[in-house]
Amino acid sequence: MTDIRVVMAEGRDPAARGRQIGRGLGDLIEGSIAFYTGYLERRGVRAEDLREFLAPHLAAAQANLPSEVALLRGMAEGAMVPFGLLFAVNAFEELDPLVRRPAVRDRCSSFSVRAPDHTLLGHNEQWLAGDLGNIAVVIERPGAGEPAVVSPTVVCCLPSVGLNEHGGSQAIQSLVANDDGVGVPRVLVSRHALAASERLDAVRRAGAPGRAGGYAHVFAFEGGEAFMVETTAKRSSVLEGPGPHTNHYLDPDLATLAPEPSGGSQARYDRLITLLEERRPATPPEAMDVLRDHESAPQPICLHPAEGDDDDAEAVLFSMVCHVESRRMWVAAGPPCTHPFEEIDLSGVM
Repeated sequence: MTDIRVVMAEGRDPAARGRQIGRGLGDLIEGSIAFYTGYLERRGVRAEDLREFLAPHLAAAQANLPSEVALLRGMAEGAMVPFGLLFAVNAFEELDPLVRRPAVRDRCSSFSVRAPDHTLLGHNEQWLAGDLGNIAVVIERPGAGEPAVVSPTVVCCLPSVGLNEHGGSQAIQSLVANDDGVGVPRVLVSRHALAASERLDAVRRAGAPGRAGGYAHVFAFEGGEAFMVETTAKRSSVLEGPGPHTNHYLDPDLATLAPEPSGGSQARYDRLITLLEERRPATPPEAMDVLRDHESAPQPICLHPAEGDDDDAEAVLFSMVCHVESRRMWVAAGPPCTHPFEEIDLSGVM
């Protein structure tokens, strides 16, 4: 059992699954939407500005990933919140020109490791501190050939990190490049990629056409296959093997399209390299310890808001460890040094 809210959504129709998610998380979604509404209002962004700015992004998403749009519409209906606002949260990384934020983001730290007989995936979800507490685990069981997926998530966002029934797992990191533009919001692409059945399918899904921008997808599959797919809006690259990723491109060619790594991203990446080489984590508790680390500067892997920071500061909102072969998942619903990892009951799901 777990104190983390877990919502099950079943059925072939993505809109129907979305309504189940929305109903199960409605109170948390309302609180999260209130935070984002205030965030946008403080920056002078009106509802009509959002509609106009996001209209081409929505059109691209509807044309390329209609099931993910239907899932999101269902969530809005189930939670009884405006679809436009929920879509805006899922397109938050595409809103930079509208809210006049710097393009460089320090968000999320992930890694995969191979042990002799199993594979581990670790992830810290680094996001805005105003969403602390608005966390749940979503279990989707679509049937009809689509795999069940299990994902800890910020409640307003589509599930994007976690495990699937095929024995695949995914973690995600934000990236920016100079070909970012109008297209399918990154979060929708990540939900699409979470259902990947194997390597080629993962590469295809991460590179879904019409993207607004890129992500780093850290994949680990049953049997020890681990790799990363880095994407921009128009290009992609596969990086072989397990290892860490933060918020800058590791592929040299893609890196030429991006800003220099931020101090926070470089520090977390370097620290992860050190921890993985020195400790060689081979069990879930050892992976959890890596995610609790505070020994890098200017930004630790386990990030907390500083004294006096407001809701716009960044923090680790949840932490996840997956044991891929056994289809087991542990989640901490906040910074993992202060929130316990709890195992999610996946009996009968996978």
